[in-house]
Amino acid sequence: MKLLEHIQKHVATANPVLPTIAHNSPLIQHIIATNPSLPEIASTSMYEYVYGSNGTFVRAKRQGLTAIAPVSYYKAKGLRAISTSVQMTYPAVPVMLVEQMLEASRIACDTNNRPVEIVFHVYFENGNWQLAIPEQEQTASSCKPLDNSANSTYGKAIIEIHSHHGMRAYFSETDNRDETGFRIYGVLGEIFSNPQIRMRVGIYGHFYETATTGILELPAQLTDCLAEDW
Repeated sequence: MKLLEHIQKHVATANPVLPTIAHNSPLIQHIIATNPSLPEIASTSMYEYVYGSNGTFVRAKRQGLTAIAPVSYYKAKGLRAISTSVQMTYPAVPVMLVEQMLEASRIACDTNNRPVEIVFHVYFENGNWQLAIPEQEQTASSCKPLDNSANSTYGKAIIEIHSHHGMRAYFSETDNRDETGFRIYGVLGEIFSNPQIRMRVGIYGHFYETATTGILELPAQLTDCLAEDW
């Protein structure tokens, strides 16, 4: 049986809504890592699956961001090992903007003055990071931007962060369903008592947690959950 056919049969994606393999699609490419180095990501690709000696990975590239994330792990002889990576070509988001997000999260409330979640879009424009608070639906346990068009701040965002106010920083099943684009996602938690943040890269339904290093400059009172986990 050919390797690609074997992978089709035995490898599951992280998100069952997405196809495991899409033949003859210019948007989804498949690379078997037989050479010492991987080819450049095709400009026509939305994302690419890479099959290595240590598993299946997905990779994508957009202006300012390149990432490789694991889909499933296995061992296969005769292929090169693939490493995960999250690389931004822009400098880290300055601490001033991170502090603004934390403060806005603390004051977000409904008409009864009860805390609600809030979502932020961070994008790079005119040589600087821009922070946007889009118009959004907000409840105690959810938040969702009203405009997700290509020209909106949602469409431009490289980083999307939302708050969990009193709860710890974790990605919920709702987050997994909603965060279907290619960008870096973050969640703020316990913002009143023990401010913390957890981040991950999302590649069209596949996720990989990553440290804030090189992505955000953190104020002293905000803890990176991944660093704390280690």
